[in-house]
Amino acid sequence: MSENKVTSSVLAGFFIGLILIVFALITYFTGLYTESWNQWVGVLLLGGGIIFAIINNSKERDHKVTFGNLFAFGFKTVAIITLMMIAYTLLFNALFPDVKEKIIEIARENALKNPGQATEQQIEQSMEMFSKNYTVFVIILILFWYLVGGLVASLLGAAIAKKDGAETPFENT
Repeated sequence: MSENKVTSSVLAGFFIGLILIVFALITYFTGLYTESWNQWVGVLLLGGGIIFAIINNSKERDHKVTFGNLFAFGFKTVAIITLMMIAYTLLFNALFPDVKEKIIEIARENALKNPGQATEQQIEQSMEMFSKNYTVFVIILILFWYLVGGLVASLLGAAIAKKDGAETPFENT
């Protein structure tokens, strides 16, 4: 009887995180990082990667898993991805400070498009506060979106994957 090798959530998270980082670098160097569709492609890569990893984990374990086993695997994978993306973003922003300025410029332009919502002085004060606390805001956004998106993907993956129930330690197979 051969023992199946099971991919760990750390390894799955590392590979998905690596794919997301490569995608982010490609969009930066091609100048597409400010496009709104870019964010949705990242969400699809995150969600699709997690769902694929969960389904693959179920197969590797011969479907002898429960919903809870698969959800836990998926959410551990999400935790690794989230940590990788925070580290990547901090390093990236240190190496390419122009990104921060471009993002603030885009936010300012979007705020000025809706003149009835805030005065120019209020917009400038908001942009100054955003600029001073940029790193904190970025980390909070990553935590929120990756964990919420990962939670949804983990739930979907655990629901979709084939499950025959977990083996008990007393079963002879």
